[in-house]
Amino acid sequence: MYQICIGFCVILSIFDGCFSHTFYREGQEVIIDCDPKQHSVITFWFKINKSGAQHLLTFKGMDVKDNVDQEKYSLNKNAPSKVSLAVKDFKKQTDSGVYTCAAMNSNKLFFGEPMEIKGEPDPATPPPKIDPAPPKTTTTDPKPSINRETWILSSLACGFVLLLILWIITILYCSHLRTSRCPHTCIIQPHTTPADHSKRLDTPL
Repeated sequence: MYQICIGFCVILSIFDGCFSHTFYREGQEVIIDCDPKQHSVITFWFKINKSGAQHLLTFKGMDVKDNVDQEKYSLNKNAPSKVSLAVKDFKKQTDSGVYTCAAMNSNKLFFGEPMEIKGEPDPATPPPKIDPAPPKTTTTDPKPSINRETWILSSLACGFVLLLILWIITILYCSHLRTSRCPHTCIIQPHTTPADHSKRLDTPL
């Protein structure tokens, strides 16, 4: 019998979102009224959510015959056909869904109007505030004056060395040219003394 009732509730779940709904706070006690409009001996309560259809309790007359969670659900019969289900300590995650009752009369099920209960929507969280990045500042360290003086002295020293090298090369080159142009004149000739004619005259014939 329970399977038949659950089958009907699954069919009702197709129309989820077409029922009246109310928002409740966490921890609040929720009272759900249902009127199958039939005087019945046995009445069932069901809950339908994303997990499927769940049988909550069954009562016959004024006596509860089956209750899946006595600390969570309780029943109050206000009229011959009207009953109320109390959901204690409402939890948005587990208790949200469509609730309905079904009365059995002459082997027929008569469903009351389903009612959807929901938890209050979560407060919108503002996007995280991103602080603008501070502008980048580039600081140039002043170069000490000694660097400029060192650079000047180094330039002068290099220039002096270069001039000295050029001067030495010039001297060597000129010496080479002088030697190559006058190979005979530059050779020292031996000194010859003139003949002594006076001695020849004094010599007797």
